[in-house]
Amino acid sequence: MAQHYFIGIPTAHPVEEIAQQFRAEYQLIEKYKVIPHAKDLHLTMRYIGELDEAKLPWLKSCLQKIALSNKEFTMYVKGMSFFGSASGPRVVFLAVQPSSILSELQRQIARRVENILELEKDTRFVPHITIAKKRKTTDKLQLEKKMIEPVPITIEGFSLFKIHPNESPSYETIAYFPFKKS
Repeated sequence: MAQHYFIGIPTAHPVEEIAQQFRAEYQLIEKYKVIPHAKDLHLTMRYIGELDEAKLPWLKSCLQKIALSNKEFTMYVKGMSFFGSASGPRVVFLAVQPSSILSELQRQIARRVENILELEKDTRFVPHITIAKKRKTTDKLQLEKKMIEPVPITIEGFSLFKIHPNESPSYETIAYFPFKKS
């Protein structure tokens, strides 16, 4: 099986506590097949999929340049939300407050990676941190989108991850790209 990759912002701390609170409140562990390991919590910037490993040095070099042209910033987790209907969402996630800095970083990463790896353009970006996916019950769920006092998270860089679907944690950091210090 070919290796799959993605670029993301690791968010394990302090997000894992917030994720645990929502998982417990809505019993997500009983209702979903995939509950990401605490170390796997992240915000995806661009999914790559299969990648010829010969292209890794080129990709890392490109990502390093992007990181060095950006400064660390703060993003805010603002609550719990989901994709799909409230009675059976396919993905439950921690919602992130919209941010022009985050959106611009994602655009830089996506454009460069799409050009280098000749990937199809993907303009859909909904910043989120998945906490549960793939329902294991057909029972109606009554989830509500829930807002919390925004929790600040300092973003100091991003990572290139390799996916190991049958392991936990499932994501291995291949390279970390720190931003310039503010």
